This record gives sequence, C-alpha cells and structure tokens, in this order.
Amino acid sequence: MVDVFLSTADNTAVTGMARLFLDSERGTPQGNGASPVLANVYLHYVLDNWFDVIVKRQCKGECYLIRYCDDFVCCFQSQYEAEVFRQRLEERFRKYGLELAEEKTKILEFGRFARRNRRARGERKPDTFDFLGFTFYCGMDGKKQFFRCRVKTSKKKFRSKIRAMKEWIKTHRTMALEQIFKTVNAKLRGHYQYYGVTDNTREVKNFLMQTKWLLFKWLNRRSQRRSYTLDTFFNGLLRTFPLLEPSIKVSLFYR
Repeated sequence: MVDVFLSTADNTAVTGMARLFLDSERGTPQGNGASPVLANVYLHYVLDNWFDVIVKRQCKGECYLIRYCDDFVCCFQSQYEAEVFRQRLEERFRKYGLELAEEKTKILEFGRFARRNRRARGERKPDTFDFLGFTFYCGMDGKKQFFRCRVKTSKKKFRSKIRAMKEWIKTHRTMALEQIFKTVNAKLRGHYQYYGVTDNTREVKNFLMQTKWLLFKWLNRRSQRRSYTLDTFFNGLLRTFPLLEPSIKVSLFYR
C-alpha cells in the first residue's frame, strides 16, 4: 500500500485519496462469520474487477485500489478523476443494491506535493486518514529530504486496545502472577506482530508502558493492602516476570 502512495505521489502535484466504506446497515449482519466472506466475494466482482477492467482504462493518470473486505482506499493521480470516480462508484453500488457510508467517505489531497500545495494556498498541513487500524500521514524520510508516507496506530484503535487490556487485567488480577504475566505477554506479542511496523515504534512502546501502569494499578488492588511501590514493581516484579519489549516486525519500505 505504501509503495502505491509513493509511486503515485512521485508523478503528480495533486493526489486524490478517495476514502470509501460500505454502509453496513444492510446486507449480512455485522458479527456474522459469513459477513466478511460474502462481502469479499461480492466486492471482488462489483468493485475489484470493474476497477481493473473499466476504471483504469478510462483514467488518464495513475490509479490504484487497495481493499480489505469492505474497507478500501483508492488512489488517483488527478483530483478530478477521483471526484468522477466517486460519482460513478455511487451509481455502480446502487445498481447492485449497495450504498456508501457517507460519513466515512471523503476525498483528500495526499502525497509528495500535498504539503507544498496546501501551504501555497494558506491551508494547514495535509489531512490524514485511517485504514486497517493505522493512521496514514504525509511525512519525510529520516534525513528529511524526501517525501514518505508514514503510519502510526490510529487513536481509536489504540484506545480500544488499551481498554481491552485494562478489562482483562482488572478481571483476572487475582490469578497467579505467573499466569497473569504469561497471558499479558501473549497479548503484547499479538499487538507487536500487527502494529510493529516501520515508523510506529513510538506507539508500540507507548502501548507497553500503558500496560505496565495498568498492571501496577490493578495488581495493587488484589487485596486491601497495597502490594507494590513503584520501586518494588518496576525494579522487582518486572524483573521476576519481564514483559516483552516491542520491536519492528514488518518493514514497509524496501531499499
């Protein structure tokens, strides 16, 4: 996905990003195991094939589609073609009994020249967008010489994951410490496997730190007496039961 952003942005002054979702109020119920499978099969014909065979051939500039189940992003070299595509997509969806979720659909300027163009117009920095639990934003490489699409855990997903960790620790705080830390480490490992990607080190480290504070808070409520001070927790308990340190599991850029 990042390669798509980069290759598109390198060839245009304006990149239209059509942020599109399906309206989930109709069709298969949310939470139904068959729902994502049916949506994927249906959209393969309604959207994917149509985009590859028809839309790409009619666009003068470059265009790309990135889809996961009913969540997808379209990249256009031309803002005008992005706007035309949105109109055509609404018509195509209506033809097959589908709707776009208007509150989750937007076209935004994104890419190599977005910051420069917006500054020239007296506007703020480029908008960001969320996709599959990540926030994508316009950034620079490590030397601040070239544009690079950067990612970080979306605020919504981060809060959701922290709430889930809090509820588990709170509910299971009376379990044996060995089992608590074993399970928490398994949860951390799963979080790192998904969110441990290029540019997201700060967010996964923050997730670990928030988890430590949750453990400190709720393990001190195992009984009426306070069990740990900051020193005995961080320099004692966490040495006996160390938590997994985060690391980058997936590199989004290839040299």
